[in-house]
Amino acid sequence: MKKSTKLLFASVVVFFILSIASAKCSVYRTEKAISNIGEVAYTDECKEKIDRAVFYYNSLDPELGLEEKISNTVEFDKAKIEYARLAIKAAKVADARKTVEEYSNTDVENYVKAAREVVTNYLKEDQYMSIENYADLVALESEYSSSGGGGATEEVSIPMC
Repeated sequence: MKKSTKLLFASVVVFFILSIASAKCSVYRTEKAISNIGEVAYTDECKEKIDRAVFYYNSLDPELGLEEKISNTVEFDKAKIEYARLAIKAAKVADARKTVEEYSNTDVENYVKAAREVVTNYLKEDQYMSIENYADLVALESEYSSSGGGGATEEVSIPMC
């Protein structure tokens, strides 16, 4: 066997070992990030933890089937669904406080957009109905659409001369 063939073979073995180690590290890092979420609350800190776990999970190589090796996906899904529920609740509360605490339509619209972003970024469509207050988000979105913002709009016709 030539020296170059031996070197090539050794390189392939080293590459294979490194790829296995990298895959194991990716799984460990993802499981650790999911475990670090802890108790779910509607806070920036909790959102950052979930965002980190989502990023790591989405970075797993699907060709290697690494998602299936994550042992705490049930807890992960529960955390994402709970955070989405809390985001929708925050939008609903902002809507309720609109008249009492002078929240503007734009304020409420921002909460609604933030809730939709959480739902879309954290969950698959088939998980949306797992959020107990998902219907509230749909109702708020129809009320605070970017075209009208705040309910019914009145059409005005301008007479032509």
